[in-house]
Amino acid sequence: MAERAHPDDPGFSERWCVKWIGGLIPVPVRRRNVYRDALFWRYKVVARHCRGKDLLDVPCGMGWGTSLLEGCRSMVGIDIANEAIAEARSRYGHRAEFRVGDMGTLDIPDSSIDVVSCLEGIEHVPPATGASFVRECYRVLRAGGLVILSSPHCNDAPHSGNPYHIKEYRPEEMRALVTPLFEVVEETRRIVDNLTITMFVLRRRAAVTRGLQLESAS
Repeated sequence: MAERAHPDDPGFSERWCVKWIGGLIPVPVRRRNVYRDALFWRYKVVARHCRGKDLLDVPCGMGWGTSLLEGCRSMVGIDIANEAIAEARSRYGHRAEFRVGDMGTLDIPDSSIDVVSCLEGIEHVPPATGASFVRECYRVLRAGGLVILSSPHCNDAPHSGNPYHIKEYRPEEMRALVTPLFEVVEETRRIVDNLTITMFVLRRRAAVTRGLQLESAS
C-alpha cells in the first residue's frame, strides 16, 4: 500500500489565508483540510471504542493515525511496508508497537484482540486478501470484539481512478463481505471530494456455521 496519510505531506496540511473585513482589516483564517479532517474523523470513531482495550490497527502506514489514540491497554500497528514501519517506530514507537506484516495472514494469536481498526486499507488489496482479512479478524478477536472498518467508493463512476485502489467497495458489497461473520452495529458516511467514505462498526458474531467460507468480492 503506497498511498499513506503523513503529517508532513502538504496534502494533509492546514493552511492560513487572509480574510479582509470591510476590505480594510486583514484577519488570518485557517483553511481546513478535508483529508486531514477525514483522517481525524476516522480515528475519533475508533477512540470511542478502544479505551482500556487491546487494539490492532492494520494497515497502520507510518503510524500517524495510530498515534492519535489514547487510553488503550495495548496498541499494535501492522503494515506490509518495511519503510513505513521503520518510520512508525521512529516517530511513535513510544505510543504503540509496530510490526511488518500482511493483513491477509495476521501474525496475531487467536482471541487476543478486543478491537481491530482497518481505515482506508481494504480497498488497497485484492478481494481475496480482503476476504482473508475478514476471516483473520474473526480469528484474532475475543468474543464480542469489534472491527472498525472504513473504505471509500466513487460517487459518480464505478472507480475513482486512484491507481492504489484495487477494489472500491460500495456499502452493499462490504455488508455482503462481512455479515457472515460480523453484525453491523453502526454505519456512517462522510463525503470527501467525489468519494463517499463508509465507516462500519462490526461486532464479532458469537458463532458461525462450521466450515463457512467467505466469498471474495469481484
